[in-house]
Amino acid sequence: MRKTEEKIRVGIIGAASLTSGVLLKLLANHRYATIVLLASETQDGQEVGDIHRFLRNILDLKTVRYNSDEVIEECDVVFFSKPHGEFLEGASDLINKARKIKPKIKFIDLSADFRLKDANSYKEWYGFVHKDEFLLESAVYGLSEVYYQEIKKAFLIANPGCYPTCTILSVAPLFGDQLVDIERAIIVEAICGVSGAGRKPNERNLAMEVEENIKPYKIGIHPHIPEIEQELGLLIKDKISALFVPHVASFKYGMLTTTYLKLQKEMVFEDIVERYREFYKNKPFIRIRKKGEYPEIQNVESTNFCDIGIQIDKRTDICIIMGCIDNLLKGAAGQAIQNMNIMFGLDETEGLPFSNILRRVNS
Repeated sequence: MRKTEEKIRVGIIGAASLTSGVLLKLLANHRYATIVLLASETQDGQEVGDIHRFLRNILDLKTVRYNSDEVIEECDVVFFSKPHGEFLEGASDLINKARKIKPKIKFIDLSADFRLKDANSYKEWYGFVHKDEFLLESAVYGLSEVYYQEIKKAFLIANPGCYPTCTILSVAPLFGDQLVDIERAIIVEAICGVSGAGRKPNERNLAMEVEENIKPYKIGIHPHIPEIEQELGLLIKDKISALFVPHVASFKYGMLTTTYLKLQKEMVFEDIVERYREFYKNKPFIRIRKKGEYPEIQNVESTNFCDIGIQIDKRTDICIIMGCIDNLLKGAAGQAIQNMNIMFGLDETEGLPFSNILRRVNS
């Protein structure tokens, strides 16, 4: 357990991103963390309150140009918040250099650069070649509720994607108990708000495209597919395939996934929910809905919760599992803070919404 009077010195590389804004909002309210370095190539030398305006008069910091020596000297933990592949070489060089100079420094990458264990998958799904197989092997997949013990000992966390977080958490107990028929592909439908497209303007998040609209995109080719297949395959100890159908909708934040599964044996709601309660025992950010209740985005917005709903359709013999998260919190920055807390021996709820209540409830 870290001495709580020693504040964790935090650095962020890619401080101008949408996710970094949420990360900074959470860190500003964290009792045991202090932000010491914000690096940005696109907004170098800017007041953080001018980049993320909700932080005006909250954080008195300026962004700097990235310098690896400064990062290593000043930081206990470094968050990477850059687009996939954009900082891969820089991250690899920094981590490998830092491990020799300052072995206790920790890294949390919010991009996909260290999530997939097969280096060859990066060329197929992300369009770049991954050359650092050592770090791919060393990185711990940062799904806090599944890999808690591994995260405690890790020096590099691959923070999961938003769609995989919601999908995997919603079905993990069934895969972990080998209850899913994987002879055919599982089907996952997902709906996400426009913030999932990030801060850079593109056709997917233009107001005229999304206002009062919902539209599918990247069906069967979304780069989160191998992440979902990898992690569910590890849980069930076999290869699985997933048909993934994402949609973008006109709301800002949040996501809902609906997964359709064929189970290995007949089960009733009470059997399934009991397995979920056991699997997620003492996991403060998992909330399982009552029978006949389903998760809603409005109930998880601006929180680190994952709400899960379960429905068995007897007519078709299909088990339908719904998951709901805030894509920028539990799907990104919130989970990154949760992982940092675990790595430094703090209560995993520290600095996250409702942490004062959750600490009491789960103590």
